[in-house]
Amino acid sequence: MHATEALAVEPGSARRSRPGWAWLAAAVAVALFWTVMMEAGAVSAAVGQSGPLLHELFHDGRHLIGVPCH
Repeated sequence: MHATEALAVEPGSARRSRPGWAWLAAAVAVALFWTVMMEAGAVSAAVGQSGPLLHELFHDGRHLIGVPCH
């Protein structure tokens, strides 16, 4: 057996499947990122008493990721 034969890999065998929790984590991260980017009062108005605090946190989050908001 030659050294090159020992290192041969079948096509497609190097692909790894992603676990289900990784797809869920990615979906939650995208949803959270979208909410922070697009929140203009509707989300924070729906939560009641903590709405103004949530709005300010999202506002500061937009500044943190570099999105101009005013």
